[in-house]
Amino acid sequence: MKKKKRKNLTTQWSNLYIVITLFFIVGFAFFLTSKVFIADELDILNTEIGKEHNLNSNGKFIIKDWVYDEKNNKMQVTLITSNMRSYLSELNFRAVARVNLDKELPTEVVYSSNDIYIIDIHEVPKNFQQVALRLVKKDILLGEEFEQESTENHNEEKLITSIYADERVVKRGSITERNVKDYAIQVTDEMIEESKKEIEELNNKIKNEKSVINRINEEIATLKNEIIYQTLEEQEQTNNSIYNMEKEIQKSNNTIENLELDIKSLEAKIERLEQRKRDLKYFN
Repeated sequence: MKKKKRKNLTTQWSNLYIVITLFFIVGFAFFLTSKVFIADELDILNTEIGKEHNLNSNGKFIIKDWVYDEKNNKMQVTLITSNMRSYLSELNFRAVARVNLDKELPTEVVYSSNDIYIIDIHEVPKNFQQVALRLVKKDILLGEEFEQESTENHNEEKLITSIYADERVVKRGSITERNVKDYAIQVTDEMIEESKKEIEELNNKIKNEKSVINRINEEIATLKNEIIYQTLEEQEQTNNSIYNMEKEIQKSNNTIENLELDIKSLEAKIERLEQRKRDLKYFN
């Protein structure tokens, strides 16, 4: 009887050891696989919408909108650019999804006028992870544009920058076959309003600079009234103070001149945008 109890007890302990061992094996396996999954998780790569991106000598751009239409496997990107192309260069677009880097996605520029581009990206795969839209510039050599061999050698595309959309944060919506002209007018109106706001901000800065100048002039007038009652040493210090104040006034005047130039530039931009809007309404 004692042997039977001892045998049962031994069996129970053996089963307990087996359960504990299996528990550790399963837990360890889960830990390893979870680490693999964590290691494979990509950092979010999504270019900020509405922010001006400065490419120095290659110009500037703003992503106005980036929409992913999952149902139609399509994306639409609206770009506002500045100084990114000229009569000696063209701006082209190339797209690729991280899930399949060997396949280039078809792109189509559905609208292009001066500095506004609306680009459609087709055949976007499900679970694309991240999509890169590459902005490339193709230089045109005027003296050789009719020479086929030279064109093949020299009209090569140069990557300017890449912008990204991440499937975890990209804006999702329906991309309808809307009237691109109406959308271009809407974007143009928004650009006009933004330019007007910038002008208002610049005028406020000019107003502040003029207030600074008036305050300094009052201080200078006070010092000049007091200087006749001062000793030679005090007069020297006062004259130095007046000299430094006059330098501050000149600095503010220079700032005002630069701000006024910026305002003129924005006013000219508004005129161009207004003309573009008229052209869109009456000639397209």
